[in-house]
Amino acid sequence: MQIDLKDLLTRSFSDPRGVARDLMALPLSNATRFLAMMLVVIMTAILGTLAQMVFGVITGVEMGALTPPLAVVGLQATLLVYGAFAMSFVGQRFGGKGSFSDALILLTWIEFVLMIGQVIQVLLMVFFPISATLMSILLIGLMFFLLVQFTIELHGFENPFAVAVGVLLTFIGSALVAGIVLVSTGLVQMPAPPMPQ
Repeated sequence: MQIDLKDLLTRSFSDPRGVARDLMALPLSNATRFLAMMLVVIMTAILGTLAQMVFGVITGVEMGALTPPLAVVGLQATLLVYGAFAMSFVGQRFGGKGSFSDALILLTWIEFVLMIGQVIQVLLMVFFPISATLMSILLIGLMFFLLVQFTIELHGFENPFAVAVGVLLTFIGSALVAGIVLVSTGLVQMPAPPMPQ
């Protein structure tokens, strides 16, 4: 089995639904899909640490302690697994037919595409520091675009606007739930109100 990464990467911009179909058609076991996810997450964590170092050197801003790569790996892996669950579960509630394993390989591919974008962003930091901010905005837009297109193909939906709204609401709902869980478990402390003078 051969996978043409260059072709898939190029078509992710021109034919994202076709790429989604090709990815879901790959004869990969669940274990292989999880392994692919972990490889991409590890590479992304290494790149993120490198980006922090480059940003600190270029700007001269004291970055403090770098985020431990293992912590980044754990967090991103958790987010991808949760994202695959939400992508499949929420879609199925609205009549979709997508599975968790297919959602996982699609999100792994989105993470890979964003990682390539981060490589470009690091290079921009070196030569054109200001444009790196614009690249961050473009990557967020690309992530949302691919997520909507892949969700449509995953579940067989036909209304891109409804899917876009659903993706956005799922993001907001997940963020609210995560915030409540983190605060209630004490992992994140709410700031204390200012004392009256």
